[in-house]
Amino acid sequence: MKYFQPLMLLLFSLQLMGQSSAHYGAAKYLPEDNKKFLIIGQDLGAVGGLDDYDDGYVDHLDHVPAGVTTYTGFPGLSGLRNKANWGSGDVHADAYLSDTTFDNTFFVIGLHLVDQLNRIVAGNFDAEITSLGNWIKDQKRPVFLRIGYEFDGSWNGYDPETYQSAWRYIVHEFDKMDIRNIAYVWQSAGINSATVDRWYPGDEYVNWVAYSHFDGTNPGQSIRDFAESHDKPIMIAESTPRRDLKIGPGQFYWDEWYDPLFATIYGNDRIRALAYINVDWDSQSMWEGQGWGDSRVQVNPTVMFNWETEIEQDTWVVAHDGLFDDLGYQVWQDSTILNVSSPVVEMEMVLTLSENHLQIHLDNSPGPKSVAAIDLNGKLMYSNQTGSRIIEIDRSDLPGNQIIIIKVTTESGSSIRKIWIN
Repeated sequence: MKYFQPLMLLLFSLQLMGQSSAHYGAAKYLPEDNKKFLIIGQDLGAVGGLDDYDDGYVDHLDHVPAGVTTYTGFPGLSGLRNKANWGSGDVHADAYLSDTTFDNTFFVIGLHLVDQLNRIVAGNFDAEITSLGNWIKDQKRPVFLRIGYEFDGSWNGYDPETYQSAWRYIVHEFDKMDIRNIAYVWQSAGINSATVDRWYPGDEYVNWVAYSHFDGTNPGQSIRDFAESHDKPIMIAESTPRRDLKIGPGQFYWDEWYDPLFATIYGNDRIRALAYINVDWDSQSMWEGQGWGDSRVQVNPTVMFNWETEIEQDTWVVAHDGLFDDLGYQVWQDSTILNVSSPVVEMEMVLTLSENHLQIHLDNSPGPKSVAAIDLNGKLMYSNQTGSRIIEIDRSDLPGNQIIIIKVTTESGSSIRKIWIN
């Protein structure tokens, strides 16, 4: 029994890790209610909008996506600071930073870990993890990191337990660096399996769940069910029709692939982002002869017209001035998040979370003029004009798995606390 207390303290400290970067697994960088991000990838030529890549998505449509997908991995971190090509198009994250076209676009990075899980856990890549962390930290914009994307794909060969350990190891290293502009994305290959949770690193380590949407029967249903049970937002992190849009009837392609995709997105409030792969697959040596075709929307007039009509809907969020502010970027950067699962004493405020209420007890006298609870998108969830120094907010007004801003206004001014509701 003499080892019980140190062991419990160790377990508690491990549980608390993954909070400064993952913010307790909160739903970071969500678009406002009923909105969805448009993300385009997955190589420089596919995205376009750059001096040396001027025949991509951005060059043919009248908007810039909210996010772009790119890739890197261990060892080497190729494709991040230097240009890389693995037979699937040029990849170079820094290229987007050198062009003002993408000043209001965030990154969605696929981190390749195949055959490297044991070396990550052994600490062999600590220097490269630090290098990646510094790159993310320097961006001054949201970065979504898909650690070991398509974890359940047989082609990756990820052992579930080692995968979980490697994921948590990377998050812990980023915690040490106090990286706050990152959201961790847990991406399935879209394979429907009852055992998808075998690879799950834990709620406090994951901000979004995701899946790939290609062909097959109802791709991603398992991960959508998982997101519902774990209260996580969903990103469709890779999607392509596997059709050659250069040939054949565009309306047929739209009706049998695109329309069902958008129906799935609009029919599920948890799906908050779509990443479309706008690539001529057959021109890339990695995919040549595999039947992927050409998924560039601009090569088929009917598909392009329908796509533009769809994305012009108010539902879709694309790049615009103030996008990062809309996503609460600075709030996440500056946040001192209080976990009120147990009572917290914070200066003149005591916060206690029970099964039914969040109680706020204030020492200042006289009592407050008003109390408000606001989510990070600015949505008012609770408001009360009061003179009482003890305020109870019903838990039903404060949905879980969120960072909530509590604003208390008194005669001497306003006091703000950011709290985590599990």
